[in-house]
Amino acid sequence: MEIQQILGYLLNTSSKLIKRTMDDNLSEFNITTSQWAVLKLLATKGPLTQTAIAKELLGDKATAGEIILRLYEKKYVEKSMDKKDKRMNVVSLTPKAKVLINDMEKMAIDVTNKALDGLDYNDIQILNKSLNKIINNLSKEGTL
Repeated sequence: MEIQQILGYLLNTSSKLIKRTMDDNLSEFNITTSQWAVLKLLATKGPLTQTAIAKELLGDKATAGEIILRLYEKKYVEKSMDKKDKRMNVVSLTPKAKVLINDMEKMAIDVTNKALDGLDYNDIQILNKSLNKIINNLSKEGTL
């Protein structure tokens, strides 16, 4: 089997190329794709704790904490004490981030459209369903 036929190679290579393109486009906002993921999550789900952010993005708390710190330093997020658990902070978007979210989202859609160029609607639906199935298969009990 040629390497170009191996699923891991195809997923890794396409992921790297999408990430590189996203990072290039997000540089105008001074953020990375990982930071964009947190901003998009907060824009969609509202204020969340660091633990909830890590869980939603299938990451660990330490990495989420570093990303949140960078976004806080750039004044894209703010932290406040959780009303239910004073030991935890709730992370939310700042007005600065809220103003830019739509522009960032348009850019992400453009990159996605570029990546999916030439695929019809049914191909895209099958791709999304298949990738979600792979994620679900491999994220069961400690795989990630």
